[in-house]
Amino acid sequence: MDLQLFAERTEEPTPRRLQKAREEGRVARSTDLVAGLGLVAATLALRGLGGYSVQQVTGGMVGAFETLRPLELTPETTAAVMQDWALIGLRAVLPIALVVVAIGVVAGTLQTRFIFTLRALVPRFATLNPITGLTRIFSLRTVTELVKGLIKLAAIGYIAYRSVRGLVPQFPNLIAQTVPAGLSAIADMVLDVMLAVGLAYLVVGVLDYGYQYWEFRRSMRMTKQEVKQEHREQEGAPELKSRQRQRMRELAMRRRALKEVPGADVVVTNPTHFAVALKYEAAKDEAPRVVAKGADLLALEIQKIARAHDVPLVENRTLARGLYYDVEVGRLIPPEYYQAVAEVLAFVYNLRRQSRQAGQE
Repeated sequence: MDLQLFAERTEEPTPRRLQKAREEGRVARSTDLVAGLGLVAATLALRGLGGYSVQQVTGGMVGAFETLRPLELTPETTAAVMQDWALIGLRAVLPIALVVVAIGVVAGTLQTRFIFTLRALVPRFATLNPITGLTRIFSLRTVTELVKGLIKLAAIGYIAYRSVRGLVPQFPNLIAQTVPAGLSAIADMVLDVMLAVGLAYLVVGVLDYGYQYWEFRRSMRMTKQEVKQEHREQEGAPELKSRQRQRMRELAMRRRALKEVPGADVVVTNPTHFAVALKYEAAKDEAPRVVAKGADLLALEIQKIARAHDVPLVENRTLARGLYYDVEVGRLIPPEYYQAVAEVLAFVYNLRRQSRQAGQE
């Protein structure tokens, strides 16, 4: 049994969890906010472009009826007239529709921060489970959405009622006006009511977006174990990190060996398993110093570099093994190795002296 199902989700979601949810199309969004902005935009567009739309419709209709003759009604002329009327309607509605669509797209995009994914369209067969469906129907979220919908309906209905009630005293004045003036006054009243309802809907949408954001963050919370597991996945398991550090130390040792071997006084070998490069600077150090060491392939490479730079190779199995295991690179050799190393250095210095004498002769 997965105990994480019963663990308390007290930790805030990590950036990685939020990014993963975003890639799956799960972000905080409010349809009420989009609808409220759309209604306000439609009202303002009708108020600003309504005159243009009415002119397009009336002018087009008048022109169509002026050119129409009863005897000319044929399938061809009828299709042409219908096409003309369709174009008239399109010219009248298209500007307003474009404004509303643009506002809706911008509102939705700002909520999701330009997210685009097709994962949300992939069917999830788990949702077809009837038990899961019943759980969702009777869940706390469903009850919350129902209560929120009732409150929203009551608030917007009240705003609409107050707006219409405030316009009732103007109704008797419509009788004394001409038909065009009356229609214009009624249109203004309708737009006023739409604007009031739209603003109320917009306020509800802003509050709903705040709730949706809070609910989304709450649903993304993690258990302490989930946070630890994610950290392990990102940083790597301790065993893996230990092996990586060991590998880095080996690479650093390898680079140092390649750099320090040419200046060494001698390389003590095992002869193939171990190689330890020593350097003695009497004016600086109290004892010889291990400047490089290696085992197996690195030992062979140290010997190769030593031969290329005329650094003497001295085989001493016991000394090479002891220095490899007991002395770190860059450290002076301990006193227990003084005698053995002194003999090696004396042998090397003697070889160099003989070589110089032979060269002079």
